[in-house]
Amino acid sequence: MAEIDDIFHEFAGAFAGAFGDSKPICFPDKLDRSKLDLTLASLKVVDKYLAHLHRNSAKLNGEELHSTVLYGGAYVGEVIRHETDNYFRWIDYEDYMAEHPDLKAMIPERTVATCAFLVDDEGSMSMPLNKIARFIDEGEENSVHFFAQCDIAKSKGP
Repeated sequence: MAEIDDIFHEFAGAFAGAFGDSKPICFPDKLDRSKLDLTLASLKVVDKYLAHLHRNSAKLNGEELHSTVLYGGAYVGEVIRHETDNYFRWIDYEDYMAEHPDLKAMIPERTVATCAFLVDDEGSMSMPLNKIARFIDEGEENSVHFFAQCDIAKSKGP
């Protein structure tokens, strides 16, 4: 399990610009990577970036869009993990669905947006990659800042 956590941590780093050789994201000049510090507040910068992508969705390149969803979702997930002292862990779609076959009807296939989930100790899951894809498709009602805030609050209990 730690291996997938490490992989998604690296994907988050790629989103933040830590690796010059990673696959490009959409409109990288519109993302202020200098403010991506794995804090909840940094997700407001991500929301602003995603709003630009939503407004310009007709201009998005397929490969770059996949990298954006994967790396951006990993960043959102790593913010959640960072803010909750790793209360959540990453799990691959196939591994999670094997344990929760009842969800297969709702999430029938593994895509870039559903390839991995964040899961807590009770097995409850969160979908930060899907949230990135939905923001790009649907708009600002899919704020990743708000999304992460809810998962962080949930981890702290009632």
